[in-house]
Amino acid sequence: MTEESKSTNPASFDRPMSRRDFIDWIIKGGLLTTLAGMLFPALAYLWPVTRRGPAHDMVEVGREDEIHVGGSKKVVLGGTALLVIRTATEFKAFSAVCTHLGCIVFWDSAKQLIACPCHAGFFDLSGRVVSGPPPRPLASHPVNVVDGKIFVKP
Repeated sequence: MTEESKSTNPASFDRPMSRRDFIDWIIKGGLLTTLAGMLFPALAYLWPVTRRGPAHDMVEVGREDEIHVGGSKKVVLGGTALLVIRTATEFKAFSAVCTHLGCIVFWDSAKQLIACPCHAGFFDLSGRVVSGPPPRPLASHPVNVVDGKIFVKP
């Protein structure tokens, strides 16, 4: 490389950085940081949710004495609402999301049915559709009770 080409090459690292070059780098870095700050949350929202950690372990959702016989409790596990119901003999857990339009269902202890408040859908204690527009039964989840603690498999 000749001496003449060195002086005309703008990417030459031999010359000291001017104030203009320094400010140019600061502005470019700021714009890049701002763009990343806007893009990352948008991509995180659009990217499919992946489970982190052991996905097959049982998760504690409460104590036995928190739910009376014939009662229920709503819990959120892994971003999904679940309904834990206590019968006279056991605990049962179902997805609390109605299979019709995604409404959150509740336990109607008077009727002994799981009810969708929006569209009059009803499910029995097995999660099967009793009446209304829901096309599928509610997903059930395994439940274990150990030392007075209720564990549900998400």
